[in-house]
Amino acid sequence: MSESVYVGIDVAKDTFCVATCPNVLTITLPNTPAGHRKLCQRLQSHPVSLIVLEATGGYERPLTTELLSASLPVVVANPKQVRDFAKGMGQKAKTDPIDAHVLAQFAQIVKPVPKTHATPQTAELSELVRRRRQLNDLRTQESNRLQMIHHPKVKKSIQKMIKTLDFQIDEIDRLIREYIDTDDDFKNKDRIIQSTPGVGPQTSAMLIANLPELGQLNRQEIAALVGVAPWVRSSGKYEGKASVWGGRKDVRSALYMAAFTACRCNPAIREFAQRLHQEGKAYKVVITACMRKLLVTLNVMVRNQTPWSPKIN
Repeated sequence: MSESVYVGIDVAKDTFCVATCPNVLTITLPNTPAGHRKLCQRLQSHPVSLIVLEATGGYERPLTTELLSASLPVVVANPKQVRDFAKGMGQKAKTDPIDAHVLAQFAQIVKPVPKTHATPQTAELSELVRRRRQLNDLRTQESNRLQMIHHPKVKKSIQKMIKTLDFQIDEIDRLIREYIDTDDDFKNKDRIIQSTPGVGPQTSAMLIANLPELGQLNRQEIAALVGVAPWVRSSGKYEGKASVWGGRKDVRSALYMAAFTACRCNPAIREFAQRLHQEGKAYKVVITACMRKLLVTLNVMVRNQTPWSPKIN
């Protein structure tokens, strides 16, 4: 049998470097559709076990989509985790070829779980959800500026911008709704998720687009994936506090607002939050615990294909 090949890809704006463990392929290609296709063709002739890329602010997304479409196992790793791995390996130098080799070693030694295959519909829905978040952030910035402005013409300019952003957000909302309603799987998942008190259409769309693993993992795995699982730090007599970190920021932000609402209108989450408050827990601890409980509940609902019930834990 051929030896398994682990691939590391360092992606830049215009090019990407490829390295493997064992060293059967070292190449630099343009970060274009033609370059993506050429890499897939080259990898098809090797027994690829895992491919690892770093998140690079979006430059990696087209390549990741092409690799997933070719049914290749892909992981988009957290850059900090990879850099910590490189330091642990004693690798201080940093160039594109070196980074690609480090990513290949990371794939071979750490073996992170590959991404769930994303359909073109999921990728397009994810772009719409991301764009809505960007527009909403811009609207918040303009609204904050409006409160500090006294010049009438400047105030009028900001008000016009807010009106334009409102129009754009409404248009994106309509497109998101159309995408969900025209896909049976999306529509069914949206129905289940929104049956939960406190979870609205925006949170549902975020989960469908950016958390396709929902319903496929156990409670510990889904909490760790999103970044709401507590990690304990203690050594010897030192007892550190458990804290959360990492995970999918956009999903976590949507869950925060959903949990905030659920603490008032969802009887199961409200009772849970009140019990933690009575135990003297800090607000951040309570809201994070509610986010985790809400996520775990949604995970069970999607897995079992059942709507919300107060009995679901």
